[in-house]
Amino acid sequence: MKLRAAIVGLGGISRTHIAGWTETEGVEPVAGADVNAEAVARAVEQGLTGYSDWREMLDTEKPDIVSICTPPFLHPEIASEALKRGIHVVSEKPMAADVPGARVMAKAAAESDALLMVAYCHRFHGPILKLKELLDEGILGKPIFFRGCFTGLSDMEHNHRGSLRQAGGGALMDNGSHAVDLYQFLLGRIANVSCRAGTFLQQMETDDVALMIFEGEKGCYGEVLVGYSVPPQFTEWRIAGAKGVLSLDDYGSGPVRFWSRETNEWTEYECDNSLTRFQRQFQHFIECIRDGRQPCSNAETALHTQQAIAAAYQSARGKGLPVK
Repeated sequence: MKLRAAIVGLGGISRTHIAGWTETEGVEPVAGADVNAEAVARAVEQGLTGYSDWREMLDTEKPDIVSICTPPFLHPEIASEALKRGIHVVSEKPMAADVPGARVMAKAAAESDALLMVAYCHRFHGPILKLKELLDEGILGKPIFFRGCFTGLSDMEHNHRGSLRQAGGGALMDNGSHAVDLYQFLLGRIANVSCRAGTFLQQMETDDVALMIFEGEKGCYGEVLVGYSVPPQFTEWRIAGAKGVLSLDDYGSGPVRFWSRETNEWTEYECDNSLTRFQRQFQHFIECIRDGRQPCSNAETALHTQQAIAAAYQSARGKGLPVK
């Protein structure tokens, strides 16, 4: 019998979830809920049963899985209710709009037999998986410095990401949380942070550019640059270590390149791009349900990312020490 999936929030990212559940073996998307009537109508055209009230949808459909695709400030209430009912949850990132909300979700997950996965999809990206494989093999030796830059030109002035109440933050909360999560996935947790975050070119409440530097619990330094107003030519992923440098110049497909300090030569490693990061993400979650194990992106890892981002924003408000 197929698992029945329902979607709360029928905006842009919901299309990825509907497609993801459609393509995942053993799952069937059955319903969607949104306060926007036009969004509900589009879901109905895709074959889903439409609802204007997500609680009514849960009552009527009794799904096995719920995808939460709403703005972050709504995640805690919806996730907590679904988990209380024993419904597995895939919540879009960031986990919540703030740390208290993320803790509510983590508590609900700890008290439920159902699983919670926060959709940090880049953990499942082919080039990132190759980076992880090479790091775990020890090719780099002791990691020294990590640089992760997610940049692009995106108009967020009329998007929920421009609203402090709805999103909790801008570029740093959005793409920055992906970058912080990837550092955690590849190199471990973060110990301390410093940050600058500001609004340069767009009229919005949140940041359109942010720069975060930090130290990992294992000692590796890190730098994250994100921006809605920084050209994509700044996108870069590099990790330096005792034995050389790992570089991902083409984030979309790879290859991953390694410069050896010993030989002074570059070696290329092809990446498995046979599946998209979204396909791997949904498949992973179903495997976790069937095996009774926690997903790799879970309440604990997502809460740590939320705490690191919150600390970065706090640092940004402090503006650092003046030069005298």
